[in-house]
Amino acid sequence: MKQTIFFGLFSAALGLVSASAEVSCLKLALSVKTAVAAESSKVLEIVSNEVSAAPDCSCEIVKSAIEAANAKPETVAAIVEAAVIAAPEQMRLISQCAVAVAPDALSKVQAVIAKLDPNRGEGAVKSSKDAKDAKDSKTPVGEVAAMPNPLDFPGQGPVGPNPGGPAGLPLIPNLPPVIIAPPDISNVDP
Repeated sequence: MKQTIFFGLFSAALGLVSASAEVSCLKLALSVKTAVAAESSKVLEIVSNEVSAAPDCSCEIVKSAIEAANAKPETVAAIVEAAVIAAPEQMRLISQCAVAVAPDALSKVQAVIAKLDPNRGEGAVKSSKDAKDAKDSKTPVGEVAAMPNPLDFPGQGPVGPNPGGPAGLPLIPNLPPVIIAPPDISNVDP
């Protein structure tokens, strides 16, 4: 009984913690919206300051700034640039939130993202040590390493287990097929 009460109170406390974090982002977004509405000429300063202070709320900040400024695509791109410079680790989230609010600014936002981080992608070099290792590699430029064909059957080629059991031996020995002769019905009396 005591454990049930403890777990109930613990769950309620965790629920309040996550709810308070969400409310603070909403309050922050509301304050950004009122500040931008009051001084729309300082929208970039406001966005930069607020995003650098609370990078986890960058999506809400960017959305509210775009809505409050009734931003054109060029202004949306400038807001995205200011937010990304303030919190570069939130780059993808910021751009997606901006496009969600102003879909007509998609090309401008993509141009800003490409300008700020042109080589970032799934295989981007993350640190200077990795960059040094990439420069020191012995692979000639323009040459692609031989890769197995993913359409090959599993177990054939360099990927997967050997066919059969351990050491490549078949699990079942090769026995001749069993032939079942059909019954002879020519000698049956009618």
